[in-house]
Amino acid sequence: MSFAQKEWAVASAEYEAAQPPYWHAKVVPDAFTAVPGILWSISYILMALRSFKDKSYSMPIYCLCLNIAWEGVYGFVYGPSLVNQIVFAQWMIVDLFLLYATVKFGRAQWRHSPLVANNLTWIILAGIAFCLGLHLSVAATFIPSVGRRVVFFTSWPMQVIINVGSIAQIVSRGHTAGHSWGIWWTRMLGTNPAACCFYWRIYYWPDRFDHAWTPYSAFLLLTSLFTDLIYPFAFMYVRNNEKAPGAGSAGKNDIIAAGQKKWR
Repeated sequence: MSFAQKEWAVASAEYEAAQPPYWHAKVVPDAFTAVPGILWSISYILMALRSFKDKSYSMPIYCLCLNIAWEGVYGFVYGPSLVNQIVFAQWMIVDLFLLYATVKFGRAQWRHSPLVANNLTWIILAGIAFCLGLHLSVAATFIPSVGRRVVFFTSWPMQVIINVGSIAQIVSRGHTAGHSWGIWWTRMLGTNPAACCFYWRIYYWPDRFDHAWTPYSAFLLLTSLFTDLIYPFAFMYVRNNEKAPGAGSAGKNDIIAAGQKKWR
């Protein structure tokens, strides 16, 4: 299978040589990319800390597999720029701590399904391998035709999946183990500047970034922002039920205590 490395190099060179209609159309959003990178890094670190504190895991397993594979592919194989590569690579490093927490504490979370609990490590490794093949095949297929735009077309669907998956996870669990306000705030405040970077590019450099405002792209950007705003309501609902007398208050404690006792 060809990995389209030559096509990627050509596409990157073309972008670097391209002259925007306004000087700030490239400089401002490229520089501002560091802001969501930092905020998402903090969010990942908070996820890892919360996972160890609550003895649960924060990121849904399929999201973790997609994330690690994507960060590996676009951090080490197809780097959009040095800044992006550094950001993606350090995300992947933090994700390894999330991976460890998921393997360590995930069995208790899946105690209702012994098949999953007893084979969780192999399931996660198989998931990462599958997602790695998926991202590599998508990149090799579409880079020759869309160039660097493949980063947009693969990252924003994952953003929507992570947001929706986080809502589904906390609601289906019925407790807030692995979740916190800080995780949501930093994730949401990281996503919004990233979206604003593309809005800036769309408005000031439409010839180059018209792909970011097609119906499909607009759906991804707006849905990611919308689902980020739904999460706090789901979080508050679950947390209030945890604290309600006779309701789900034992749910989180059960994961932290009784569940871990069984799977140590």
